[in-house]
Amino acid sequence: MTFTRLKTLSLLVCALLALSFPGYVNGGANNNKKGSQPAAPVEPEAVIEEVNAKQLEKLLADKDYVAVFWYARSCVTCDKVLAELEKIDDDTDSFGVDFVKINDKRLAKQYGIKNFPALTYFREKEPIIYDGDLMDEEGVLDFLTSLEAMDLPDRIEEVNSKILQKIIEDTDFVAVLFYKQQCRKCAKALQELENIDDEADQLGIGFVKIHDEALADEYNLGSLPALVYYRHQTPIIYEGELQREEDVLEWLVQNKSTGDEDDVIEDVTSKTLSTLISNIDNLVVLFYDHGNDDSMTVLEELEQIDDDCDKHGIQFVKIDDAKAAGDYGIDSIPAIVYFEKEIPNVYDGDLMDEEQILKWLLGQLERDEIEDVTDEMLDTMIKEGRVIAVLFYDNNDKKSQKVLEELENIDDECDALGITFVKIDNPEEAVEYGINKVPKLIYFEKGIPTIYEGNLEDEEKLLKWLTDQTSSDQIEDITDEMLDLIIEKMPHVAVLFYDKDQKKSQKILAELENIDDECDQNDIAFVKIDDDKEAKEWGIDEIPSIVLFERGIPHIYEGDLMKEDELLGWLVHQKRYSEIPEVTDEMKDKLVENTEHLAVIFYDKDDKQDMRILNELENIDDELEKEGIVIVRIDNAAEAKEYGLDHLPALIYFENKIPALYEGDLMNEDEVLEWLLVQKKTATIEEVTDEILVNLINEHEYVVVFFTGPCEPGETCDHTLNALESIDDELDEAGIIFVTTEDTGVAKKYNVKTYPRLVFFRNRDPLHFTGDLDDEDEVLAWITDDETLEIPGKIEEVNVKMLDKILAENDHVVVFFYAEGDKKAQKILNELENIDDECEEKDIDFVKTSDDDIDKEYDLPSLPALAFYRHKFRTIYTGDLMKEEEILEWVIDLHESTADVIESVDRKTLQVLINDVEHLAVFFYDDECESCSEILEELENIDDDTDKHGIQFVKSNDVKLAHEIGIFAFPALVYYETGVPIMYDGNIASNQDVFNWILEQKADQSIQLINRDELFEYIGTKDFLAVVFYKEDDPDSPRVLRHIELIDDEAAEYGIYIVKMHDKLMAKKYGFRNPPGLTYFRKGKYINYDGDIDDEEEVLDWLTSPANMEMTDHIEQVNRKMFEKIRKNSDYVAVIFYSDECKQCPRVLAEVEHIDDEADKAGIDFVKIDDKQMAKEYGVFALPAIVFFKPTSKEPVIYAGDLYEEEQILTWLITQKDPSGDVIEDLEGERLVHLIEESGSIAVYFYADGCEQCTKVLEELENIDDDCDKHGITFVKTRDFSVADGYGVHEYPALVYFEGGIPNVFEGELSEEEEVLQWLITQKTEDRIELITRQMLETMVEETQYLAVYFLPPERKGKQPAFCRSFCSPSSLVESNLTTTKSTKHSSSQFVQNYISRKRKRIEKQDKINCNICDQILEGLELIDDECDVFGIHMVKIQDPQLAKRYSIKTFPALVYFRNGNPLLFEGDLQNEQSVLEWLIDDDNRELADEIEEVNERMLDRLMAESTLLVVFFYDDDCAECEEILEELEEIDGEADMFGIDFVKIASMQAAKTYEIVNIPSLVYFRKQVPVLYDGDLHQHDKVITWLTSQDVFEIKNEIEEVNRKMLDKLLEENEFLAVFFYEHNQPDSTAALEKLENIDSETDNLDITFVKMADSRYAKKWGVTKLPAMVYFRRRFPSIYRGDLLSEDEVLEWLRKNRFRQPELNIFMYALIALAVAFMVYTAFLLQCFKPAPPPPVQHPKQS
Repeated sequence: MTFTRLKTLSLLVCALLALSFPGYVNGGANNNKKGSQPAAPVEPEAVIEEVNAKQLEKLLADKDYVAVFWYARSCVTCDKVLAELEKIDDDTDSFGVDFVKINDKRLAKQYGIKNFPALTYFREKEPIIYDGDLMDEEGVLDFLTSLEAMDLPDRIEEVNSKILQKIIEDTDFVAVLFYKQQCRKCAKALQELENIDDEADQLGIGFVKIHDEALADEYNLGSLPALVYYRHQTPIIYEGELQREEDVLEWLVQNKSTGDEDDVIEDVTSKTLSTLISNIDNLVVLFYDHGNDDSMTVLEELEQIDDDCDKHGIQFVKIDDAKAAGDYGIDSIPAIVYFEKEIPNVYDGDLMDEEQILKWLLGQLERDEIEDVTDEMLDTMIKEGRVIAVLFYDNNDKKSQKVLEELENIDDECDALGITFVKIDNPEEAVEYGINKVPKLIYFEKGIPTIYEGNLEDEEKLLKWLTDQTSSDQIEDITDEMLDLIIEKMPHVAVLFYDKDQKKSQKILAELENIDDECDQNDIAFVKIDDDKEAKEWGIDEIPSIVLFERGIPHIYEGDLMKEDELLGWLVHQKRYSEIPEVTDEMKDKLVENTEHLAVIFYDKDDKQDMRILNELENIDDELEKEGIVIVRIDNAAEAKEYGLDHLPALIYFENKIPALYEGDLMNEDEVLEWLLVQKKTATIEEVTDEILVNLINEHEYVVVFFTGPCEPGETCDHTLNALESIDDELDEAGIIFVTTEDTGVAKKYNVKTYPRLVFFRNRDPLHFTGDLDDEDEVLAWITDDETLEIPGKIEEVNVKMLDKILAENDHVVVFFYAEGDKKAQKILNELENIDDECEEKDIDFVKTSDDDIDKEYDLPSLPALAFYRHKFRTIYTGDLMKEEEILEWVIDLHESTADVIESVDRKTLQVLINDVEHLAVFFYDDECESCSEILEELENIDDDTDKHGIQFVKSNDVKLAHEIGIFAFPALVYYETGVPIMYDGNIASNQDVFNWILEQKADQSIQLINRDELFEYIGTKDFLAVVFYKEDDPDSPRVLRHIELIDDEAAEYGIYIVKMHDKLMAKKYGFRNPPGLTYFRKGKYINYDGDIDDEEEVLDWLTSPANMEMTDHIEQVNRKMFEKIRKNSDYVAVIFYSDECKQCPRVLAEVEHIDDEADKAGIDFVKIDDKQMAKEYGVFALPAIVFFKPTSKEPVIYAGDLYEEEQILTWLITQKDPSGDVIEDLEGERLVHLIEESGSIAVYFYADGCEQCTKVLEELENIDDDCDKHGITFVKTRDFSVADGYGVHEYPALVYFEGGIPNVFEGELSEEEEVLQWLITQKTEDRIELITRQMLETMVEETQYLAVYFLPPERKGKQPAFCRSFCSPSSLVESNLTTTKSTKHSSSQFVQNYISRKRKRIEKQDKINCNICDQILEGLELIDDECDVFGIHMVKIQDPQLAKRYSIKTFPALVYFRNGNPLLFEGDLQNEQSVLEWLIDDDNRELADEIEEVNERMLDRLMAESTLLVVFFYDDDCAECEEILEELEEIDGEADMFGIDFVKIASMQAAKTYEIVNIPSLVYFRKQVPVLYDGDLHQHDKVITWLTSQDVFEIKNEIEEVNRKMLDKLLEENEFLAVFFYEHNQPDSTAALEKLENIDSETDNLDITFVKMADSRYAKKWGVTKLPAMVYFRRRFPSIYRGDLLSEDEVLEWLRKNRFRQPELNIFMYALIALAVAFMVYTAFLLQCFKPAPPPPVQHPKQS
């Protein structure tokens, strides 16, 4: 309150300062120009907004009250009316009525608008057409804001406060229901009161509703709903129960008349009277005539007892309506009728004695008496289906009086039984019900009468009988008159014709009583009649018989009447299914008389062929019923012979009693159906017999008979008949019946001896045609010639069609109009016959006509009447019709006189002239128009001149007709050419201007006639070409062409060239077999117009429709006019302005073409315009340029971006079209949660109701909503505390940014929207560490596998948003409310100050640490956030000291690493972000002891890239088996680690899908990302580890496998030959050697040598390797070190091969054997040498010896 007062005081001071120092306020202006006066504010001109069809549809959907002004393009009156209506546009706005205008003829037709201008008022989408004077703007405003215009059937109208005030001021009696929305009690009351809305309207009481609680409070209405009744602006509050609508209506009626200052009997209308009778128990009605002296005298007397009647609860009204009096049977006026519970009683006393009347009324009120009714009252009560007992009596009959006295005693008992008891003294009405002797009583129930046959003087027996009737199921007995009434009024009536004295009838009647109720249930009235004469009228010869009348068509039951079930089944079947009914000849005669289209099948039911044909024709019964053709069958040979039918079966079709004989094949039902439809829809020459022909000649005025004699198909007579078919339509239009017959009986009678022969019967007088029968034109001319039609010495009887023809073709005609059967008319006719010949001598045709409703057709005041027509202009004779000499003199004077004045015409004549006269000028005037007479005198001067030019000039004062064609201002001039109107908009007082304008219109022939060559040339050269195909000899062609000529010039403005062509072949080629038609060529492609070619506005709209003008998929080139059309029809239009001289334009156009389709899909029409001047008008001075037009802005928006970037242009266009609304969307519950989870980037503003800070911040944030959308950030708001709690938001307002479902809380100043926007964009574009709450952290720890949490110190001092958000938290709001409640002594402002102070102190106590280093660390961690994301580690920050204690954090800041929920505290240097990253991604820190690590998708990808040996267990959280398997696999996790195999698990279906894993659970072993699926039993962990460490699985072809110590040891145990390459990571020599050795991996495999590599220098030393890289070959664990060049893979391979095949054990043995062999040989040699004997001495030679 203090703040409000201060604000008010401040505003007041500012205002005073402004007034005191005006120079300061307007200083700027004064400085610029010293002597200048301040410019007066220019008020915007009130203009009714133009809308298109789409905009109107949206407007009607969004607004409750819309006024639509419909106008046409070429309508001059429309502009005048619009200028007047513009004056009330602001007034309608103030009443909440949207006023718009629209030019759309097609849409107008949908709403019933045929003439322009017109005004439609939509109330809650319900239209009502204004039929008043549109030039009277005040009258229009009154209509739009009146209660009558707002009235909706069966609905209480909703109003606003402004309209309510006007209604109260303008309406004497208004009931207003004040209610509130979303109130069950209000809704229930409203539902009940809707039931009496129409009754209140009829009583002259307006009924409206309003949901304006502020207004209700202003009126102190208390709790709602409340009903206030305004009587002459004085309010009365209803204090009863609103849900009892009957009590409310009675209260409204009572308060309508009571309390009036004047004792005046209320005047009511006929409709109101009916409502009062239905709702008021005691009502007195005075029927009077305001112009009758006796009536006014009686009225004055009765005014004196009005209040006395009110005191006794009797409502008194009066009505001045002769028709209403007649409806209630009141013949003499004045008269008083008293209605008690709707039962009327006529007062027959002295109407001048008011005391006696009052006494009579009170007597009626106190005593029970059977009410007297008139015949009209009785008919009404019976029609309503009420239960009535009617006593027909004679007031002058003593017996009737005695019976009446007795029956008065049981009136109350009848009321108790629900029976209305009335009496009627009307012998004629009694006769209608078959009562010839009175008194007689009839009981009516559901309209079915039952006559009481007992003693009427015994009231007890009568009462018992009535009681039995209400409860009994007897079939009602009726008279023949009653039967006719019932058949006429009820759709289904079953009638039992019986004889009550016949035993068989009695027996059958007893059976049929059992099905009476079932008939009632099936809506079949069941009655019986004991009347032999009536039975014979319907052709019933055998009694008893049952006939079912279905909508007046009889069906005779031919089954066993004793079997009531079968009968009931037949009745229900006949009701549900359509079958051809069997009728008698009498029934057939009645049907012919009363049915317009009737087909009768004559057959013999004993003939099997006939029955077969009948069964075939049953198939077309339904189709005929749909077409309105009744079909019946009759088995009566004698009746058939009356129609000359000698051979059965036969079919005769009757149309308006005229028969036609079918001569085709009755077995072909399709042919029969087609013939019948042709007979109904077209005029054909009917085939008749002699018997039918005689009846036609006797009953019709003009009958032409073509006697063919025996004629076979193909003969001359047949060809002649076919030729004559072409003139049948013309004869039918002239009212002449044309028939043909092969019979010769009638022909002989009229002396026809040769065939074929044509005879014309004129009023039964025959005339033979002697010309050429093959020349149908000659036949037609002869038949329709006046000399042929005339019968000497007689006034010819003509029908309406013939009369129209005579008036159209003859200049002077006298017509006598009369009613058939009128005796006076016959006497007049006898006199007029005497002057017929004299008229013929003067060339004056004299005819008579007595067709039905002829007086209405020709606007005649009464019948009989005589009229003289001169050149179609009528003059009605006003003298004595019995004086034929005076009539003859009057006719001759009119005939010989010459008209020097513009002739006046009636409506009928004007319509004929418009249709028949090619050039017609019509001057419309009003008798109340002051200037009309002077202007008419001027125009008389040009009447003769127009005649010389073949232009007929007439005048009409038919205001109603003028309104129908859109003329509301008088005088007015309309020129008709071939029936097409053109309004004159010049100076109508200048006869010369008018004459020149008429001649211009007559001479205007603008459409070019072309031939074929020109057509083909134009199709190739014209972009838009419209071709009108027409028949040169068609009388309708001039009218059609005239319509098109009216739009020719305007079409040219759109670049559309219109031509005409009467080439039948070309018309046929383009789809018009029967011209006229319109074909539209667009760049050679054509479409045909299928609308109304006589509606030029519709044709022009179709031609210029953007959808029709669009030819290709490219951006359309349009001109200024086409663009204006597109702007009207399209909400969003993008225009590229260009020029042929512009060098850049072609390239830009080519780029923009790429986005045309996308723009179309987005609802944006894209066009191009080559118009520099037009571009300048829209502010474009450099080409090319793109301009965007939208409906919400008058000024377009110019694109300022790169014209060569089509994607950028498209984005700009879509943003311009839909900037995603002006407000931040409000979401709650599951929708919000779903959006957070699914949306990539979303900002959620959490706020609370009642929080001023929240509201202010929200207003600021609305400014950045569109900017967020541009950056792809969805912005929503919510007051859903449950969602807020889920994310740990407890203080309001708060802003949380979610990216991929990960939240981040905004810490800055929320009221600084630029800061918020920058923060959001930063979050979107850069990977920042998100700030979260405790609840968010708990959720993330549970759901995130790898989470690094940076704990910030407690909040620092000076942070303003902290206590603001805390102050608006829900708990704080509750606290504030409690404090306010407890401390009521203090003002609210003081409380706010104290609370903020306490809150600030509480925050200051929390700020124990002021840590500046935290921000530096945070910046460092931001640098590694992206790298963490790559490794699947999510990094967040939190400021929660209490939560930090849970994780043993004592100093801040701190970092905790959660691995599948397990925390690990970082103990290193947080300022070294690189060491932090290494620590986070270190496997030792990542892995959990004795547990298979859970990884996310990112971490799995990272492990795939880094781990050479990776085992992944894919599983599902909901899988029970998976838990058991996991327990097994946990057993081998450590062992797998020892072999260097990383073992992880992942529960992600998406990851499984990525790696093509189909079945879950699955175990997949990735060796350098090459997957191998384990297909064994996952429940046996020992087999799994064996498989994982087996060499088959381990090896990768063409690649040296990496091993660790454990794996190497295992390989040494399992393999005899093993080559190990020891190397170092990132060492050039190692890398180079490894690349070379990879080349021999496959060769080593062939040598059965397992080749592996190992980056472990310490383990290499164990085998004597001191320098890396090195190659060691193990042979059964015995190592050999390669000493050669590792870069020479061939040498290495050779060395390995040698080592592979070298066998040291074999070599030693061989060496030993050789050594032993050598030793043995040496030893042997030694021995041999040692033990060699001495050689013997040589033997001497004998010579020596």
